[in-house]
Amino acid sequence: MKPVQADDRVYYDDATAFRDSTRLTISDQDTWRSTWLQATQAQATPPALPEIDFTRYMLLLVSAGRLKPGDEIHVDSLGLQHGRPVAVVRTTVNCRPFPGDAYPLEIVRMPRTDSAVTFIERRGKTEDC
Repeated sequence: MKPVQADDRVYYDDATAFRDSTRLTISDQDTWRSTWLQATQAQATPPALPEIDFTRYMLLLVSAGRLKPGDEIHVDSLGLQHGRPVAVVRTTVNCRPFPGDAYPLEIVRMPRTDSAVTFIERRGKTEDC
């Protein structure tokens, strides 16, 4: 397993784009375009669609569903387990949550594979608990 590098983190937001907990693999331009439009729809000025070489890479989108502001979701690491691709997803909740709702999501890039990615879930609390 290797930590996800900063330049492989494509996007992070906590707007209402994905209201349910979601784990999505994106491996083609059409799916990427429609997913990007949904992920950035709450932005006043949505950022331009990042270019991804889908011959070499694919994307993972993870969303946590409804949480509180300050809660986060991240893909911590990627690797192989028993020859199959694995993504470790960590959801961190704040011990003193802010009022309101947030819908955190992250999109990361990983090397392309034809095998289905297994998502391993981890849940924790912030260090100040």
